Amino acid sequence: MIIKSVSSPIGSFDAIYNEIGLVELSFIGQKKSKHSPDNKLQKSINLFFSNKGLESLPLMDLQGTNFQLSVWNALCAIPRGTTSSYKDIAEQIGSPNASRAVGTACKLNPIPLFVPCHRVVKQDHSIGQFALGAHNKKYLLSMEALKNDYS
Repeated sequence: MIIKSVSSPIGSFDAIYNEIGLVELSFIGQKKSKHSPDNKLQKSINLFFSNKGLESLPLMDLQGTNFQLSVWNALCAIPRGTTSSYKDIAEQIGSPNASRAVGTACKLNPIPLFVPCHRVVKQDHSIGQFALGAHNKKYLLSMEALKNDYS
């Protein structure tokens, strides 16, 4: 495993790689990382937060159960500037009664931002939960120019 660091407007992350690609983007918040900077990933993070999208996603090696992988793949299909509900994702992956399990898979998402779990909201359009904090979810949704009022 190789660990590097990147920073963002919401805080710092440790990027954990295996021989295939990025395995985890671990949020460390305002703490200072003990690892060397990851300049290539930092460029992708900067593009993401400049709201210009991404030139290319880092090569990722998502590891989880088949259910989690199906949820994370569905999250990657949510276009920037839009949201989907936990129920919509459950239906999309063929498990219409699994809204809560979708929420759990979102919480366990190892690569936030690039696997955009922040784009999943409750069916009533309220913000729902976010592993990096509700205030960061609101920031990300606002940054992506969504016009909805998330409470």
